Amino acid sequence: MTSSHFHRHFRRAALSLLALSTILPGSSLAAQELIDLPRDLEVELALSALPERLQEDSTIYLLDPAKGYVLHREGQNGFATFVARTSIRFYGAKWPYSYPSDQLIPMAFDSVGIEHHMQPWFAIAKMRAEGIAAKDAKRKLQEDFRDGFYKAPIKGGLSYMLAPIHRAYMAPEISEEMITVSMPHYMPYAPYVTPAQLGNDTPMNGGPFVLNHGGKDSGPHGYMMFMLPMPKADGLRAKYAPLLEELCGLHDNWCLAKEEMEK
Repeated sequence: MTSSHFHRHFRRAALSLLALSTILPGSSLAAQELIDLPRDLEVELALSALPERLQEDSTIYLLDPAKGYVLHREGQNGFATFVARTSIRFYGAKWPYSYPSDQLIPMAFDSVGIEHHMQPWFAIAKMRAEGIAAKDAKRKLQEDFRDGFYKAPIKGGLSYMLAPIHRAYMAPEISEEMITVSMPHYMPYAPYVTPAQLGNDTPMNGGPFVLNHGGKDSGPHGYMMFMLPMPKADGLRAKYAPLLEELCGLHDNWCLAKEEMEK
């Protein structure tokens, strides 16, 4: 996703709030059952989060709806990847939370992120698999972050999110709106960073910005986001065009808008 496209999506979310419209047609916030994602597509989608040079020897986790994430392949290069179907980014939000059915967030972590950032994502998936109500899972995450169970890393690192498609909350701190976008990006870890430190208080200003979980700073598992340059992002969308076509055939909410495909 280019900066201008991201800004347009962000502006659309803000206008939706002003109009007191909390959800776009096609979203499925109240749904409990996961839309099935075939294993071969899940593996390909998970690997697409990583640069090609890291894909062959990375660790892959797949979601077992009855257990949570299970090891599919043990890698040796220090990176792990998976497709998040339940987000942790709701935990600072004021609005009531329900497990989404159609969320897709391919994400990969280095060794630092595996030790720290990946853990709450696996925890929420396990709680969902165990039948723990969404409101109780939210409260558990809030307590664990508040009590310091999830700590900030002591050294830097990086999360890759280079996949050609994401379906996720637009701005979960303020809205339950979900969108389907193509925005390959990567995220250095940035614990407790404030927008003021970057001189950028909104993604609409362009440049790197802080992903904020609803507090005054980015929290212990904070990130800065950097978009992949357009030519490389275009190349990834072309490379994964068959994957995108298969996903779109499975569910309407997994279809990219025509403008996204043509960026």
